[in-house]
Amino acid sequence: MINPAPGASHTAGTADTYTVTVQHLKDRLQDYAVVDSTTIKIAVIESVRVTATVDPSLTFTVAGAASGATRCGTTTDVTTTATAVPFGSVSLAAYNDASQTLSAVTNAAGGYAVTMISDDQLSVGGDHSTEIVNTDCDSENCTDTTSGEWSTENDVSGFGFSIQNVDATTVPFEYSTATGNCTGTYCARMIPSTATASETPDDTDTALSIMSKTTIPTTTEDMYVCYRLTVATTQTAGDYENNITYVATATF
Repeated sequence: MINPAPGASHTAGTADTYTVTVQHLKDRLQDYAVVDSTTIKIAVIESVRVTATVDPSLTFTVAGAASGATRCGTTTDVTTTATAVPFGSVSLAAYNDASQTLSAVTNAAGGYAVTMISDDQLSVGGDHSTEIVNTDCDSENCTDTTSGEWSTENDVSGFGFSIQNVDATTVPFEYSTATGNCTGTYCARMIPSTATASETPDDTDTALSIMSKTTIPTTTEDMYVCYRLTVATTQTAGDYENNITYVATATF
């Protein structure tokens, strides 16, 4: 009996039973006489199909950092949370530093990308008028797509960021980058903005990819984003703010 078909009245999950006679025969010269005979039963049933569904998954988190943490080669001045970077009353003509941790993981075959963009430069009450401009770094040579060294000019108002990679596969630059306009002390960029070109003429108004991977990560990937703020002694007094949006996207 080889691979029998189900019986006409077969019920799935209930075996079809067959009666099989097993005989021990003599050889051809003895006309195959039966020496011994045994009747057995064989029950045949369907194989068990095992299925499972793995749903698409993407996890992205933003975490704060305590004041006094070492990030991007410097010590942070304020404590941040997942949703706020409260510089508070800033030191004038000095670097004010803060940081957050970004983490991402996915099961997407094409990996993930995290982008950042702000709604404007820092402005009083978000009015897009009285502003602390985006930094152009020490030598007026950095934008949101071009890095520049920002480690000496702290007496001119400016707001920008840098990156310290922990274990992300791809980041656009790092604070310690020593190429192009950067010497490797504190390499920085301005934060891209959705504001009009007349308000922020040096940025592309396009979200910047700041961490990514093009295949499935083997573990959660992390990086530190470091915010740096300088305020001139002549900067108009007021409460300044903007909003930075991070978007994580997976490619399934």
